[in-house]
Amino acid sequence: MELRKFGKNYSQLLELMVEHAQMEERVVFPVLEMADRGLCKAANEEHARDLPVMNGIKEDIKSIGVMDYGTPAYHEGLANLSTRLKSLQKHCKEHFDEEEKHLLPLIEATELSEEQKTRVFEQCFDAMKATHSHLLNYFLEGLLPSEAMEYVDLINKCSDKERTASMIQMIAK
Repeated sequence: MELRKFGKNYSQLLELMVEHAQMEERVVFPVLEMADRGLCKAANEEHARDLPVMNGIKEDIKSIGVMDYGTPAYHEGLANLSTRLKSLQKHCKEHFDEEEKHLLPLIEATELSEEQKTRVFEQCFDAMKATHSHLLNYFLEGLLPSEAMEYVDLINKCSDKERTASMIQMIAK
C-alpha cells in the first residue's frame, strides 16, 4: 500500500514538473529569449539536472516492487525512497520559488506592453489548466498559505474573467 502511495506521489510530481517545463518552453522562454538568451539556457539546464533524480526514483519504485513485502530490505528501500521523494519535492518547491522571485520579474521588466504581458500570463494559465484540474490540490498542498495567495494573485492578473473564474473554481473544489 505504501509503495503505491509513493508511486502515485511520484507520478503527480513528475506530471507537475513536465507541465511546468512545457509551459516555460512554450510561453516563458521565448519572451525571455528576446531579452537575454543566457536566461533560457540556465533555466533549461536546471530542468535537465532533475532528470537523473527523477529516473532514480522511478527505478527505486520498480526495485522495491519486486522485493518481498515486510523484509528489512523492503523497509529500507521504502525509507530511502521516501527520503529521495521528499528531497525532490523540496527541490521543486525551491525551483518554483526561485523562478517566481527571478523569472516573473524579468517578464515584467521586458519591453512588452501591459497587454502583451497579460497575454503571456494567460498563455501560462492555459498551459497549466490542462493538468491543474486534477493536480491543483497536489500542487497547493505543498504551499504555505501565503504562497497559495500569491498563486491566486497571479491568477487574478488574467484579463479574461471567465478564465480567472474557472481557475478559482478549481481551487475552491
